[in-house]
Amino acid sequence: MSMLAPFFLAGALAVAAPILFHLIRQHPKGAVPFSSVMFLREVPPRLTRRSRLDQWPLLLLRALALLLLAAAFARPFLRGADDQFNNTPVRRIAVLVDRSASMQREDLWEQAIQKAETVLTDLSAQDQFAVFVFDTKIERIWETSLAATSDERQNALPLQALTEVQPTWRATDLGTALREAADWAQWPTESPTAGEDGLADEEAITRGQLPGPASIVLISDLQDGSKLDALQQNTWPEQVTLDIRRVVPKEEGNATAIMMNDQTLENLQESSASNANRKLPVRVVNSKLASQFDLTLQWNDASDKQTIQVEADATQIIRLDQPADSVTAMVLSGDNSPFDNTVHWVAPEKRSYRLLHVGDVQDDPRESLFYYLERVPLDNATRTVSIQTTTVAKLPTDLDPRECPLMVVSDGTNTDAFTQSLVTYTEAGGRVLFVMDESEDAKDLITYIASVTDNDSLSAEEATVNDYAMWSRVDFSSPLFASMADPQFNDFSKIQFWTYRNVSGLEEAGWNILANFDSGAPALAQTGNVWLLTTGWQPSSSQLALSTKFIPLIAQMFTGNEGTTRYVAGHVVGTPLPWPPTEGAELVRSDGESSPYEQASDADFIDRPGVHQLKLPDEAPITFASNLSESESQTDAMDEDTLERLGIGLGEAATAEKLTQATLQLRDRELESNQRLWQWLLLAAIGMLVIETLWGGRYAKRIA
Repeated sequence: MSMLAPFFLAGALAVAAPILFHLIRQHPKGAVPFSSVMFLREVPPRLTRRSRLDQWPLLLLRALALLLLAAAFARPFLRGADDQFNNTPVRRIAVLVDRSASMQREDLWEQAIQKAETVLTDLSAQDQFAVFVFDTKIERIWETSLAATSDERQNALPLQALTEVQPTWRATDLGTALREAADWAQWPTESPTAGEDGLADEEAITRGQLPGPASIVLISDLQDGSKLDALQQNTWPEQVTLDIRRVVPKEEGNATAIMMNDQTLENLQESSASNANRKLPVRVVNSKLASQFDLTLQWNDASDKQTIQVEADATQIIRLDQPADSVTAMVLSGDNSPFDNTVHWVAPEKRSYRLLHVGDVQDDPRESLFYYLERVPLDNATRTVSIQTTTVAKLPTDLDPRECPLMVVSDGTNTDAFTQSLVTYTEAGGRVLFVMDESEDAKDLITYIASVTDNDSLSAEEATVNDYAMWSRVDFSSPLFASMADPQFNDFSKIQFWTYRNVSGLEEAGWNILANFDSGAPALAQTGNVWLLTTGWQPSSSQLALSTKFIPLIAQMFTGNEGTTRYVAGHVVGTPLPWPPTEGAELVRSDGESSPYEQASDADFIDRPGVHQLKLPDEAPITFASNLSESESQTDAMDEDTLERLGIGLGEAATAEKLTQATLQLRDRELESNQRLWQWLLLAAIGMLVIETLWGGRYAKRIA
């Protein structure tokens, strides 16, 4: 026999009370003198013992009633052979191990392996579990099913699979990892499909296994730069709890150096000074928990060494001299965590390009399209652009879009050779801007457009303008106008147009109208890599060339098809490369290893910071630098309340011992509730008290 509340058996000690009461004897407290005995000698009675039990039946009835009451409150139950509990419910546990770049610090990965071993050691033979590792992606490296054999459930095997994994250099997408782990951890709410997991679940039910608690054990440094966006998309499943096993570095705090984007890409403007005098801005950030404030920043050739002092939770911008082309990294030293102290760098490779204008040059240069076009500043740190003009007759037949990304055509002289050159140029990826600056050339330009776009449904005629026209309905969602979408730049109402051509049939032919005149006529349209401007920008036609919108408009047309980008300073490890996969292309990593780059997934080969190369067929190799995500340098610990505010239920995962005890207690409660022995014991106690009352009344009458 077992009992749910055995401590109530202490109430059986109350059986001593009736025994004590039975031992108490009543002695006379006073004496009444009688005259007849006054001459007798007083002799006290001789007693053999002071107390003696009497009325044994009453004593036994009272004691038995108390014992039955104590036993009833202890809630006893009987276990039969069929009621023995042999199996604990099946736990469903997802072990989620962080392998992002921040886990490269000190001994964090060794701590993670030890904590994972502790979790796996506690798993019992019937538990269902999976081991995941994650950074920007989540990967399942081990999983057991309910029907797994004992060999498959050996905890040493998943631990061995985990030890073969090493931390990567990618960022931390904690939200996506938790979401996918939660989807795996929660028990299915619907019946499994036969032939898949149905047989496994049926076998588990036959063995008496029941679904137990579902939990995720997260082993991570839980650094503040972790991405949590995915947790805001759906509700966290209530039945899944998150058990956080945090790994902690020996020394907190971290500093990082970040090359500012405005100097690493094309916004780095050319200077008349020498490269030695050009300064590159670098942002140095120290974390909230930093204990080291004196930092040193230098290029890896030890040039331009600077010592700076940055307080905790502070930022400082310094300027370094641009190094020699042979320098490939900037090094920060002096902080507690050196894992992110090297920032790789590639000096921008300067290339030469052409912008070609095909049209007549007016006698008055200020009335020529080319006069304003050649004054557009397109040079920067990565390119030198030569703006040239030619005629239809002198146009080269072998124009390469990689060397001449943009052609501006305003000459309406129609020749078969020129038409064929345009078709070949656009098919190779070149961009063409047709400008209808004069009405007499408009119809001939329509012929060119028909050949290039393979559509002859367009027609053009001179528009009637009263006073002046303005642009309206500018499409700022187009990349051409995206840089001017801000309210302080998107006002085109101050640009006046004196003449323009009314081109019909554009929308029917599938052109995108990027801007209209206030009359509703198209002003700027695009189809593929061809633009049509129905007015000129010289002062006799409009104020466009004299406005602040002209330079960014031409610059975007040119830059949009500059050719393959030769330099990328902002590539982050684990993100797609900015160049499209190409048949025959090859990636060469900083360690000398190479791999094909023929599909997007091949970019995963660049899995570490460094200076790498992309070799393209028939082109010079592209050298580029890859660095850590800035978020990985935010190593201060995240507050666990952040996860709770996102609806995640935090709690310790139930161990096998605790789960067994809880399950046994639940089974005992069920048995006791079904048997209800306490009711029979209580009735027996009441019966004993009734008999005691009747017996005591009979004894009292007999004495009377």
